[in-house]
Amino acid sequence: MATAVEVPGNQKVEKLLKTNLNEHFAFKAGSLIPTLQKWIKHPVSAIKFEPDHSSFFKCSSAQVHTIEELSSISYGKGDQFILEFGTHQVGYLSFYLGVDGVNVDAPARLRLTFGEIPYDVNEELHPCNTWISTSWLPDEVINVDWLPTKVEMPRRYSFRYVKIEIIDTSPKYKIRFQDVKVTAVSSVSPAIADAVPSLGINDEELQNIDRVSQLTLRNCMHTVFEDGPRRDRRLWLGDLRLQALTNYCTFKHYDLVKRCLYMFAALPREDGSLPACVFEKPKLAPASDYIIDYDALFGPTVYDYVVASKDLETGVELWPTILGSMRAALAHINPEGRFVSAASSAWKFLDWSEGLDTDAGMHGLVLFCCKQINNLAALLSKPPPFGDTVARMSVAVMQFYDESQKVFVSGPDKQISWSSQAWLALSDSINPEISLQAIKNAMSDPKAVKPLTPYAYHHVAEALARSGGELESLKLIRSYWGGMVRAGADTFWECFDEGDGRKSPYGDCHNNSYCHAWSCTPSYLLRVVLKEYLEVQQK
Repeated sequence: MATAVEVPGNQKVEKLLKTNLNEHFAFKAGSLIPTLQKWIKHPVSAIKFEPDHSSFFKCSSAQVHTIEELSSISYGKGDQFILEFGTHQVGYLSFYLGVDGVNVDAPARLRLTFGEIPYDVNEELHPCNTWISTSWLPDEVINVDWLPTKVEMPRRYSFRYVKIEIIDTSPKYKIRFQDVKVTAVSSVSPAIADAVPSLGINDEELQNIDRVSQLTLRNCMHTVFEDGPRRDRRLWLGDLRLQALTNYCTFKHYDLVKRCLYMFAALPREDGSLPACVFEKPKLAPASDYIIDYDALFGPTVYDYVVASKDLETGVELWPTILGSMRAALAHINPEGRFVSAASSAWKFLDWSEGLDTDAGMHGLVLFCCKQINNLAALLSKPPPFGDTVARMSVAVMQFYDESQKVFVSGPDKQISWSSQAWLALSDSINPEISLQAIKNAMSDPKAVKPLTPYAYHHVAEALARSGGELESLKLIRSYWGGMVRAGADTFWECFDEGDGRKSPYGDCHNNSYCHAWSCTPSYLLRVVLKEYLEVQQK
């Protein structure tokens, strides 16, 4: 029997601070709810999975029936089939259930399993050894009493494959499946998605990565920027920043970003801090999760929005919230100007990397946030609030530098990690040549702590590009996000380890999300950060 996966210590909530609801901001957020766009997609074939040890998921699909053939096949107790929709979908499944037989003397009992990847539909989902709720597992058992009839699944699902198992009918009849379809939904219509300009470079691999990035983002854009349409279906602050940056250079849905900013600003805690994520249903409410770095990133997210949308008024209105969101992070700065994670037990995330020390990375992140907020102050004709803090923290940056190894180290064990190098580089307080060499040295050190998630890989890729390592940034995009595409991804995943198709931050990959918004940023990297470099290379 597998050992039960324990809930990490930083997930255990010891104290909940009171939320001071800002009703004005909540009303504004409510007024910006978008109309969801809808369109119909049909499956392309009925398939089965066969062993294939050369593929990432150790299996490959083979067609069993065409969709035209499917509607003429009768299914009874114990039968099953898998539908392939060709690409990732988010929406509501429906079908017409026909009947062959003498009469319907018992309900048809069906199990439907919605799969983002092959593991979801060619393995048993249960038991699932994970520390997050297994109620997220995408399977349903339904009983259909009166046949023939149209069946409309009431829940929204995120999937490419649907496995349908006929648990039972009766000896007197069998069933047929006709007009199977999904009513797909997103706040981004097909017309807007199709109107996004092409990447403009003659590179098929990068074009594919850009295409998958956009589909990932689009399938996470609903009435909020969801972290994942399968799980958790809610709005996280750190994820929002990356989603918004990618949105600005693709779909340009500024009002959805604005709505999400006001949702967070409506829910400050009594100390001014902001929750790491919020729920929109059944009513706007904060989650118990609190992450120091996500709190601090609210200001930069507002700054990015103001720059992209030219909406100075929102920047002014949210200014007090921004200042409040920095208090907890700045409370970790010691007299020497260094960030000290141990100053509180609050969660410092950066990544799901096991054993990651956060002192150096958080120092870089908080310094980055202070500078971005000072930049916003200039746009709003306000004095910079963190001038002295930036000066002290900038001097302290080099205290993390190990001259002998030409790399930045973190914590009492002088840990080397990719995330530490990335965030210190993004703080723009170091000679770019030193930053670039430090990142490259960490990446070549087999003992260095590597990222686990695309969230952290994004910051490494952006840090490389902004430190003069455009070529290395492109190589990382090709190897990491390109690796997911080569593994079969049509939307990018919550986490990816090219050597382990079952890797999970939660103990079991069946509870992973395989369309996850924090992985959508290659479009931003290619269209914004690396744009000039790619244009020069194209000539």
